[in-house]
Amino acid sequence: MALSSFQRMRIYLYLVPVFGVVPSLWTLYGKAPAAGEEIDRTSEEAQVQAASRLSVLIGLGCISAIALLGAGAATQSSQMASLRFLLASSFIGSGYFLLSLVLMFRVAKGQSIRIPGVSQLSRRLP
Repeated sequence: MALSSFQRMRIYLYLVPVFGVVPSLWTLYGKAPAAGEEIDRTSEEAQVQAASRLSVLIGLGCISAIALLGAGAATQSSQMASLRFLLASSFIGSGYFLLSLVLMFRVAKGQSIRIPGVSQLSRRLP
């Protein structure tokens, strides 16, 4: 099913590296339905929710991996070992930006933005 231009722009916003995590979190946790309200989920809204979950999972995973590798680099006494941690951190950051760009191109083409393994894990988010 083709997405409307508004839904497509929302997905683009969610897939912006680092900054897209905040609106994605707002979409997932910001608007809780009232006690008696029923959630009307169209297939477009379900695709936006899936993109939001994927963005949060990839973004927070990348940020935490970079932070852990940076902490590992700070604890190393040898400069060579520290350089290895920082190099791995730069590869993770570059991969995150490239993955976000590829997912944006897939949205533009109307293709699925599912990533094997990661999409199944992101379904566990609320």
